[in-house]
Amino acid sequence: MSRIVLELTNRCNLRCSHCFPERHAATGDLSLRVVEAVLRDAAYCGIDHVCLSGGEPTLHRQFSTIVRQLCEHGYGFSVVTNGSHFEKICSLLLRSRDFFRGVTFSLDGARSATHDRQRGPGSFRQVVGAATLCFFKRLPFTFNMVLTAQNCEEVEDMVDLAGRLGSRGVRFGHLMSTPETASRRLDLSPDERRRIEARVWAAMRAAPVFVGMAPGYFSESPFFPCAPLELEELNVDYRGQLTLCCHLSGLDGVNSGADVVANLHEASLVEGRRLLRDRITVYRADKRACVEQGRFSESDHFPCWYCVKYLGKPAQPYSLPAHAWGLTPA
Repeated sequence: MSRIVLELTNRCNLRCSHCFPERHAATGDLSLRVVEAVLRDAAYCGIDHVCLSGGEPTLHRQFSTIVRQLCEHGYGFSVVTNGSHFEKICSLLLRSRDFFRGVTFSLDGARSATHDRQRGPGSFRQVVGAATLCFFKRLPFTFNMVLTAQNCEEVEDMVDLAGRLGSRGVRFGHLMSTPETASRRLDLSPDERRRIEARVWAAMRAAPVFVGMAPGYFSESPFFPCAPLELEELNVDYRGQLTLCCHLSGLDGVNSGADVVANLHEASLVEGRRLLRDRITVYRADKRACVEQGRFSESDHFPCWYCVKYLGKPAQPYSLPAHAWGLTPA
């Protein structure tokens, strides 16, 4: 079975230094009408799990209504959150325990100083407090950590912290490079990424808890495994648009809407999924041609970066030498 990621809102109470501005622009919430339509059609698309993300999803004005509807339709669900409002939704999750599959807390450092530097003063304490509440209420939880130049040396410490807090594990993911992240000196070069990946793989083999990498890590094969490209994951942004990938949603650039497949205010999810399948077929043919014609570069082995270039979404021309990924700092 597959899952669908619903970006409930682009409102957020934090202003994380590595995040796309669109992810906290506070310009809208996902329409309840679209949510209801998605839930009616999702099972026909082979979906049995819904992930609620954002922005900060718990800020959606009808968050409790959406959770209730998920349970009424029989979908398992999970939540990705910064943890700052967790106490307010904990009782709701406890009442929904039969369908609740887990919460993922964004934690970008094993130390308060590291995390708070990226996400704001006091945010580390909030996440640890929320995780502790989960532990005592027996609610399953994991952590996500975005790897940056400021926290990449804390991989092993992060794995250790996840275990000590009673988490089911931690997943690391690469930063989507932008001119803003370049100006803040957050980006890792391709070589640095591979070095950190090796440490994550080593931790995976040794850790008593789950350790993983989100899509976007170096792939020897140009044709890497990716849940959205296998139709194992569908993504809906806060505007109600079916997109190629949640990693690309909100990344502005010359072609900021190039990842949009269908407007679910007008099309059903079933129709959107068909359009997505057609779009993926074209994508794969284009990549095959890129490889056969010798245009597939070393940096393209990082799948997310290849997709950003393929869609023409970089905010600056990616051929410039001023930055490891060819982006001009803002």
